[in-house]
Amino acid sequence: MKLTADKLSLSFDGVKIFDNLSFALCEGEILALAGSNGCGKSSLALCLSGLLERDVEGVEFHGKIAYDGKNVYKMSAAERCGAVGIIFQNPDNQLFSPLVAEELAFAPENLAVPHDEIVKRVNDALELCQIVHLKDARTTNLSGGEKQLVAIAAALTMKPKVLIADEITSRIDADRKDIVRGILKKFAADGGSVIMISHNPSDLLIADRIIYMDKGKNYGY
Repeated sequence: MKLTADKLSLSFDGVKIFDNLSFALCEGEILALAGSNGCGKSSLALCLSGLLERDVEGVEFHGKIAYDGKNVYKMSAAERCGAVGIIFQNPDNQLFSPLVAEELAFAPENLAVPHDEIVKRVNDALELCQIVHLKDARTTNLSGGEKQLVAIAAALTMKPKVLIADEITSRIDADRKDIVRGILKKFAADGGSVIMISHNPSDLLIADRIIYMDKGKNYGY
């Protein structure tokens, strides 16, 4: 699946966040978004995932985001989940089921994925994220790093073609940072695509390309 962003511009209350931003993301690629706080990286992630509330007063958004040619904002919820998954910096904003296994199964169950397939997806995600031992744990009892790995695993059970990771190594220790980088590299190696937001130079090393964002200006390689 190919993601294309065409002439994206976003303003909040007349303040330009980013302007005329275009790029394409191909299968197997890891694209990093880098820049200072407040430069629009997380806002761009919301746009790319179809989660930006465009009809809110003060928000002005222009441009087109497409997955295999289909506008993300014209997709059904099921189509969007199959196209793109997003993982946020704070896993507490993403986890809401009492048990880890329930958290991982929740979204596929709501999209009527067959039971045997859900079991396989949950087990595969637990194994990839190295949290098999947490399968029956309560999410409220987990450390911050464990919660982040559960949030990643939950996104993976939806089998998205593109994975957006918003500063997901920022709150975890060094060992788990390496685990997370390995997950993203494996996801891309298996044919998925990754958009990674990070300040961490070690995270940026796994990227194939980097777009730097700064006060409405964008440049990259």
